Amino acid sequence: MPQPRRSKKAAEPEDFGWLISFSCKNDGTLRRLKVDTDPASDTRPVEVPCPCGETHRVTVSPYRRRRSPDEAFDLEVGSLDELR
Repeated sequence: MPQPRRSKKAAEPEDFGWLISFSCKNDGTLRRLKVDTDPASDTRPVEVPCPCGETHRVTVSPYRRRRSPDEAFDLEVGSLDELR
């Protein structure tokens, strides 16, 4: 009797980066910062240059989430070290 075949392991989902949301108090909008690397290792606040012209101090939550492929973002950085 033939052995049942094992199915291949599911491929890792494609990585589209991580999303950190913050509020711009000057114009009252929700902004999205896309980060390529996982920001969970360091949750210190970062200084984010906003499109409104101000620099906002954003607290990085350990409860960040992965970005979906079609989700819009306002700013993009490779890692949070670029903002520190």
